[in-house]
Amino acid sequence: MNAFASKGTIKETGQVYDSTTLWLMTPQKNPGGTTGLGYESVKWGLADNFEKIKHINLLSTGPIEVEVEIEELTQGSGKEQKKVTVVHNLRLISLTDAAKDVAKK
Repeated sequence: MNAFASKGTIKETGQVYDSTTLWLMTPQKNPGGTTGLGYESVKWGLADNFEKIKHINLLSTGPIEVEVEIEELTQGSGKEQKKVTVVHNLRLISLTDAAKDVAKK
């Protein structure tokens, strides 16, 4: 649904950051047995990964279908612990006709 690269240094701390973030839409089960679509922000390696998909204009194409290899990690400990989903591989499955036209440019 969305993707962006983020790379730089935090001025106050000197901490370096370098990543690509994807917003993925996934099927999910809801209370009562219904199903729907949810979305999640996930990390996909370094900012260089964005170069592989930046030619796709998601405003023109809408969401695109991808196949991802993911790993769910736990970061932090105690009350600071959180689940992080990391994408290791991403492959485009299908593009709409509009997306194919954009991808050719």
